[in-house]
Amino acid sequence: MTGEVIALGARLRNRREELGLSQAQAARELDVARTAYRLWELEAAQPAPDRWRTIAKWLGMSVTAMLLAGELLSQQEADDAEASGPRVGMTSASWDATSDDSPGDFFSQERAMIGDQARLGAISGVQAANLRGALARIQELTAPEHGAWHPGEFTKRMPSSPLAPQIARGALAATAVGIPVDAYEKAALLTSELVTNSVVHARSPWIDVSIVLDPERLRIDVSDAGTDAIRPRTPGDDGGWGLTLVAELATRWGVERRRDGKTVWVEFDLSTPV
Repeated sequence: MTGEVIALGARLRNRREELGLSQAQAARELDVARTAYRLWELEAAQPAPDRWRTIAKWLGMSVTAMLLAGELLSQQEADDAEASGPRVGMTSASWDATSDDSPGDFFSQERAMIGDQARLGAISGVQAANLRGALARIQELTAPEHGAWHPGEFTKRMPSSPLAPQIARGALAATAVGIPVDAYEKAALLTSELVTNSVVHARSPWIDVSIVLDPERLRIDVSDAGTDAIRPRTPGDDGGWGLTLVAELATRWGVERRRDGKTVWVEFDLSTPV
């Protein structure tokens, strides 16, 4: 396997654009949440092992080539793995398909396939050991554990403009890499809502966005120079959903008032991945 290695995020984007799909449509084809797919394209998150074969098939490549693109395999490990199929009379695609027929998770399936081929003498003991070693390293790299996300902070004052919600969502994506997808989706929605509310209602020339991620929680503060009281509206076709969504989705939330404006904050407790 030689030539330029194209990153997985770029491969996903290129394939989606080749098919003329939106990110939401691509996510539906791969049976994942839209936010999860978007993070893959941004290379802010890696697909879980149980999605690897589906994604590789959609991309028209082997799992080995996809793991190389995702920087989970070295070039030499990828070359060794790609050579295993022809040794046993298979293409890379048929190796993936045969492995997928075995019971268990991805790693159990691959270990069973390697063991079967070693017992048949199709691959040598050394080759089998090398494949198992690469597999063990990948499993360790992708194993979920507490603290899979790294603490981080973002603070930015930006002009109050229609671009502000997009900028804030991008900051969240960069700061909250690795948190559970469900928490990220809620946080992204509320970040967009709070910043949009500031743009539309606060009559403030600026908006401050602060994002703090620690091992157990995510906090987002949106501040502006608005001094009007925040009053929940009855949700309808013309809006009014902002505070309703905040109350429903955030673990905690509140409003802090100052002479020169206000801050609306939300917090999300982050569960330990299992």
